[in-house]
Amino acid sequence: MADIIQRLAALSDVPDDDAGFDTWLTCQDALALLKQNVQKQELVMYASFQHVFIHTVGVPASRLDPVDVDDLLEWNFNAHDDSWGASYSFNPPEVTVEPPLSSTSSKTLDRGTKFIFPRSFDGLLGEEHYFEVLQEFTHLLGLHFVPERRAYCRLDDRGDVEDMVRIIHIDRTASDLGGTVILFRRETVDEWMTLTDAALVQMFDFTRVRLSDFSGWGFTDPKVTVDGDLMYRFALESGKGSYARGVQLVRSNTTKDVLFEHLGWYPGKKKAERQYASFIAFDFKNNRITEISTDPSGTANYFTKSDLPFETSPTFFRAEVLQKYKADSDKYRLDERSIGCRGAWHLKTYDINDQGQVHTYICYLRSLPYEEQLYWKAYNEPPKGPISKRALTTDFKGEFYLDYDALPSVKQLLTEWDRRQVGWWKLRGEKLIDQVQYPVTSAADEWGSELMQLHQLLVEGFEERWLRKKAQELGRTPDAKLRSLKLLEECLMGLGYEDEHARKITAPLHQLNDLRSKVKGHASGEEATALKRKALSTFGTFRKHFEAFCAECDESIRGIDEAFKGTK
Repeated sequence: MADIIQRLAALSDVPDDDAGFDTWLTCQDALALLKQNVQKQELVMYASFQHVFIHTVGVPASRLDPVDVDDLLEWNFNAHDDSWGASYSFNPPEVTVEPPLSSTSSKTLDRGTKFIFPRSFDGLLGEEHYFEVLQEFTHLLGLHFVPERRAYCRLDDRGDVEDMVRIIHIDRTASDLGGTVILFRRETVDEWMTLTDAALVQMFDFTRVRLSDFSGWGFTDPKVTVDGDLMYRFALESGKGSYARGVQLVRSNTTKDVLFEHLGWYPGKKKAERQYASFIAFDFKNNRITEISTDPSGTANYFTKSDLPFETSPTFFRAEVLQKYKADSDKYRLDERSIGCRGAWHLKTYDINDQGQVHTYICYLRSLPYEEQLYWKAYNEPPKGPISKRALTTDFKGEFYLDYDALPSVKQLLTEWDRRQVGWWKLRGEKLIDQVQYPVTSAADEWGSELMQLHQLLVEGFEERWLRKKAQELGRTPDAKLRSLKLLEECLMGLGYEDEHARKITAPLHQLNDLRSKVKGHASGEEATALKRKALSTFGTFRKHFEAFCAECDESIRGIDEAFKGTK
């Protein structure tokens, strides 16, 4: 909506030539902008420039039936000063709290709803002036202020952040005083108006003069104009100045039936008809590989006598399906067995079989938005083998899976270290534990990225200062140039470990340091290529190498944990 910002700012541009100035005094551009804006996606709720003032408040819709034009045109209050305040009386002594809009000079507007609160505080560094939005509105609509976006936001159906209330400041220049515009997404004000049986009154004042040679108004009587929901007083003194001061009424475009059905608030009524994708799946009920729809009518459960496939029929995908979720940890949460998109959807379970295929079940794909189902469908393929042993154990046998898994074991101990607040290691970021995952594809870049994240989680967590101090307390004299891993060895030696044993315990961590530096940390060369080839020739896949390497790291940190027990 850059256009509306530019147009509002342009309303204060005073033409240099007389013909242009006379046209500008008619205020037709400003009045046209108001009428057009109510049809747009964003509504101007507040605007303040040298020759522009717009301020929008809410009133019960019943107060506008009928509309009292004369009363509305009498509005007279200051948007900056009108807020909650204390009122004092002395006979009898009494103090009362007065809400905003207590005295607007308009019965229609009195004690209406004020959305915008301009505020200032000299104790703020930088910008001492700022704007608040009515909490009742932001809470009701589920909006949250995001400072870096200068907007109140919420998540859309895809889990993306949407700006619903934008606060735009136009900087002052040598020739212009700048200004502020606050835009509300029209859907939010429509929802508020519908839920509260209210309407909006958009007050405006476009006073146009050449300040350099304006000496005051004459005695021109203003003309009252009513143009549908737009009503205003207009006065023009040719060649000197003009003003258009009035209100525009804004009513909701959404009925309660439409809103409540959209929100799912009508029992027995469905939201808009859902769409369902079909997937190649293993119909183990009928022992066949076939295409199965996620539509509930296309499957059956264990308790229904039917020839339809079970809703737990597994469906299989190329491992690349997970890449989108691994690439955006702010939006998606990828756990060992589940995937979530913030505020939007959740895939209850998935796993990876021995053939490297991601698999889940028709009943869980069904819960995804149709757009997300289509994304998964693009990676769908026939099964190359059965589901994983873990999935069979937990999902069908209903038993705990107790087989050793290296990466979760590493994460479990590091989580415990973080909870215990051990001195030798510190979690560097809340998301790091979740972000480290097994590589799932044959891409060397993914393998390198996971090694780097494992390094960030594990090696970069060691506290060099603590380790140096502890080594000295244990009678060691570590060189000033030694870093955390070497200091770890010094501590182990100080605790009585043989030199070779200490180096053996920390060896996987040194290897992780080396891999991160050569594979991902620096420009890849012959050394990096050799490491990739060695991993593949020894283990067959990057995933299996990562699994084996995590097992070595797990053994290493458990050895450190054992050595440091009781150490503070």
